[in-house]
Amino acid sequence: MEQRKLVKHGGSTLMTSLPIHWLKDRGLEKGDSVFIEEEGNKLIINTEQPLKIEKVSVDITRLDRTSILLCIQSLYRFGYNEIEFKFKEINTTHHRKAKKVNIPSVIHYVVGRCIGIEVVEESSNRMLIKYITKETREDFKTILKRIFLLLKETADCLLEGIKTNDLSLISTIEKKHDNISRFVSYSLRLLNKFGYPDVKKTCLYYHVIASIDKIVDVLKYNARDLLIYKKKLHPETIDLWNQINKSIEGYYELFYKFSLEKANELGENRDHVKNLLNKKEESIPKKEIILLTKMIQILEIILDLTEFRMGLEY
Repeated sequence: MEQRKLVKHGGSTLMTSLPIHWLKDRGLEKGDSVFIEEEGNKLIINTEQPLKIEKVSVDITRLDRTSILLCIQSLYRFGYNEIEFKFKEINTTHHRKAKKVNIPSVIHYVVGRCIGIEVVEESSNRMLIKYITKETREDFKTILKRIFLLLKETADCLLEGIKTNDLSLISTIEKKHDNISRFVSYSLRLLNKFGYPDVKKTCLYYHVIASIDKIVDVLKYNARDLLIYKKKLHPETIDLWNQINKSIEGYYELFYKFSLEKANELGENRDHVKNLLNKKEESIPKKEIILLTKMIQILEIILDLTEFRMGLEY
């Protein structure tokens, strides 16, 4: 923590200077306005100007497909406006499919999952990505609501697919995951660049959104497993799956209409599903037990999210 002295100005005013790098990173100059908020023994200085994180260059030569995806996504979420990727080889490994894939095609795929960025330069060993859209702090709440609605839609779509054993419907989950990922990445980018108006809640919102991302991943991976399994699921499996979906709906309700009663119901449902699964282990096929065990991760994530929603309320 940097210490700065107060300097007397005029008869009764005390002043201090602001760090020059903080001002430069946000493009603030003489005459611009900032907002000051009291919080206990702190004064929080805020601005509507986004954090200006301009350029970064990364050599991705030795990275596999998944690592390249994560690298691009993380730099985008962090807030960089210009990202250069260099690579000495044109191909990389896609371990899940056990094959070689073209690095530029991987980069184009990930760019398609990020709002506002485009590939602006491309050669045999280099690609340049730039952010070309103007973002605003006001986008955040709208995007967050959309993420919740898309999550519910995706969970309901997967449940309908297993009820009817509609493999074509289940196969749509992958695209739905990618669409939600676009909005998740954009909302995290907004938080990194602007923060949340109530500064102390920024990390709580970040955690909530990142955790929703994990829930969508669980749905995606289970959809992949279901497409391999192909069989119609046991009625008791579908019933337990439906109970898990109820917690997704319940958390949406808790988030936008908070009550301690709703929070309590989420904890009860988590324990109910886990206990019921233990009782049904002998009657449900082993492969479906594995699928349900993976799905139960969602209940644990939601219980964690419930704690953070309480933090946002109080």
